[in-house]
Amino acid sequence: MRASVGTMRAALLGTTALVLTTAPALADTVEWDLALFGSPAFRVAGEALASYVNENSGGSFTIEVHAGTLSPAREVLDNLSIGAFQLGYVVSSYHPARNPVVSVLDLPFLPIETMEQRVQVAEALFDHEAAVEEFGRWNTVPVMAVVQPNYEVMGNGAIPDSLDAFDGMRMKATSGIGNALGYFGAVTVSLTGAEQYNALQTGVIDAVAATPSAHGGWNLYEISEWYTVGMDAGTAHVSLAANRDAYQSLSDEHRALLDEAVEHAYAMTIQAQSEAADTYLPLLEEHGLQRVEVPQEMLDRLREEAARPVWDAYVAELESNDLPGQEILDFVLNFEATN
Repeated sequence: MRASVGTMRAALLGTTALVLTTAPALADTVEWDLALFGSPAFRVAGEALASYVNENSGGSFTIEVHAGTLSPAREVLDNLSIGAFQLGYVVSSYHPARNPVVSVLDLPFLPIETMEQRVQVAEALFDHEAAVEEFGRWNTVPVMAVVQPNYEVMGNGAIPDSLDAFDGMRMKATSGIGNALGYFGAVTVSLTGAEQYNALQTGVIDAVAATPSAHGGWNLYEISEWYTVGMDAGTAHVSLAANRDAYQSLSDEHRALLDEAVEHAYAMTIQAQSEAADTYLPLLEEHGLQRVEVPQEMLDRLREEAARPVWDAYVAELESNDLPGQEILDFVLNFEATN
């Protein structure tokens, strides 16, 4: 992980940061608004960050949390870029063409085994010149990654005990797992978390690929027949980003406090996501859902036959737009986590 989010960004933001170092400490009261959404465990990153800042700034820096009220989920990046608010959750798979570099973390079957490792990989990627430029094009700065565990699939109809069962399955999947299963006939449908319950209930989709905490947090078990365990295909990348102008205007003290809040928010996020699956498990049993252990041969075929084509397609797409696709993929694949 970066030694200091604030120190790194001060260097990257250049002369503006040099001006800020001479500003009076805590000269002004700073009030930020945070746009987030999603299931309870998913919201923890932003909520914990805001709570830490609010409790430790002495009233000089406050962040007000808005759950689903400031902006539609797909428009957070646009609204951050124009300064409609200062902080927000940016889901790269909602608009991959706008943030293709960080979308590398949406790819399936990356060698990232734990949420702790995902934090390290995301933080290192945020430091990469191509990612810095990408956020800069939208007048934003990445504050932290909203990390999640690997996705599983929950739904109705044919039990997915083989890859053939995914042929024709209409699935809400906002990460590379959908692309991988697409090689075996799954049809991905782009929906936000708030839209998926109704879509599953009415038969618009057959299944949802998401974290166990999201399945539980959106009450999808109420209208589902089965869920998978052991898919281990990856997860969707989400950045908690800040408007760059607002970030640049922070004093050194406020920026340091934000760094501390990030460390706290990561710890709270990992704890919440880890506990959520266990919390919802009794409800899955109560509603009679069938537990589907993913066979090893299914995983082997997915890794061998689907992962590499999805990776190659990602690289080709970036390089067709003069972006360093292979370099970014290699950066992630060769990253050595410390735990």
